[in-house]
Amino acid sequence: MEKLSTLDLVIFIGYFVILIFIGYWSGRKKKVDAGDFFLARGRLSWYVIGFALIAAGVSSEQFLGTVGFAYSHGLSVANWEWLNGPSLLILVIIFIPFYLRRKVVTMPQFLEMRYDGRTRTLFAIITILTYIFINLAGVIYSGGFAVNVLFGINLYTGIWAMTILAGAFTIWGGMASVAWTNVFQAVLLLGGGLLVFILGLLEVPGGMNEIVGEGSRSHLILPANDPNIPWTALIVLAFSTNLWYYCTNQTINQAALGAKNEWHAKMGIIFAGFLWVLIAFADVFPGMIAYVLDPGIIPDSAYPFVVNRLVPAGLRGIVFAGLCGAIISTIESLINASSTIFTFDIYQRFLKREASQKELIKVGRICGGAVLVIGALWAPMVLKFGQIFSYFQECWAFMAVPVAVVFVAGILWKKVSGSAAFWTLCLSFPMLILPYLLRILKVQMNVFNVAGIVLIITVLFIVLFTLILKQKKKESTDLIWNLKMSKLPAEMTVKGYHWYKNLVLWSILMVVVYVIIYSVFW
Repeated sequence: MEKLSTLDLVIFIGYFVILIFIGYWSGRKKKVDAGDFFLARGRLSWYVIGFALIAAGVSSEQFLGTVGFAYSHGLSVANWEWLNGPSLLILVIIFIPFYLRRKVVTMPQFLEMRYDGRTRTLFAIITILTYIFINLAGVIYSGGFAVNVLFGINLYTGIWAMTILAGAFTIWGGMASVAWTNVFQAVLLLGGGLLVFILGLLEVPGGMNEIVGEGSRSHLILPANDPNIPWTALIVLAFSTNLWYYCTNQTINQAALGAKNEWHAKMGIIFAGFLWVLIAFADVFPGMIAYVLDPGIIPDSAYPFVVNRLVPAGLRGIVFAGLCGAIISTIESLINASSTIFTFDIYQRFLKREASQKELIKVGRICGGAVLVIGALWAPMVLKFGQIFSYFQECWAFMAVPVAVVFVAGILWKKVSGSAAFWTLCLSFPMLILPYLLRILKVQMNVFNVAGIVLIITVLFIVLFTLILKQKKKESTDLIWNLKMSKLPAEMTVKGYHWYKNLVLWSILMVVVYVIIYSVFW
């Protein structure tokens, strides 16, 4: 690993100075309302939401894990970015109208509106455990790994350095700090990744054709018998993992919940859909470029390798700052989401119902700090999964199933009872240990195919329990989706939006872009 030049180090340090300034400046307003602290409710514009969604969803998993996975397997890894389109449209059309119009603060709160209190409590516990032991631990570990690779700093020193830096102004400033630092970091990480891609195009003889390669490495869709990414796995990815990740995930939806209005929330998500097209060029293609340049390196080190090989001194500081920004932005989002859920779904409901707004903010800050420390302590467990990408995907593939089924069934099928939802969510606990169990038993079937079987069983489970267990309360028809819900509220449409602000137009354009991409790279 080459040492960074003096200019690179100055730029790298300058990034952190700017980041801290933005974090404290945007969160400087005195926090007297818990809703404002956790959500920045009614304050976020569409472009802030779009960038915040990207920054929350793109972490070191992408700039180390996805690059490494693409190095190993080729173009088909881009499905993890380009298959986000369907779930984002489902979020816009089906879920956001309920979240915004019912003034939802947390995803567990919505489950109480639809089902009952125990379902809300169970999902809150599951979400916090998932954020700590899967999401946060994985992100913190890969952050420490990145610092170790880049600067030779001890892995555990790197883990705690990232933890302290990310937690400092997030715990202090709340969602306002998270959202605006995420805008800065999303622009930086996207710009850095695209710079590597462009330089790779210029460096590799044969350009795009050589980078894409031949055989299975050159296709998005692979045969069902492919051991790594069969097309059957992509069905599970699109309609289970991605639905869970984008439609029911507090870290992703937190910024949208703070939107100025429903138009800004929806437009922000559609904007993120366009950005995901670019993300693949920033985090998948650099791995493919690294493979062309040297097919014999360690996959998770592919991104630092290709940066050092292609990016001239003076610009590496910007690219590596983008990498660290991806890590920090996701840690921020996870801290804020975890503390929001604990504060409103557990503390306020069970420990102190009459807590003041100031006390709720204090509890949220303490919870954020505790979550951060526990996640950092658990981070070394990621080592047991080999590649960073595998840790995230294998855990998420199973955790997503019961949650996605409960949300989708509840919003589309009015007969689903609270008891059926509760017992379906209970399946999440064995899902936590299933990835470890599969490794112990050395199961050879593709992990997503296993998740597909689990998905079918879970759907049958909730249908069976719905038919057997009677509903304890009459369901509210305004919590069941219908086509009219996809339109903006009447009070917004009377204001009149110019044609270039038409959500249907931008949604169609987004679909067209994805169709073209899959037509070209099929």
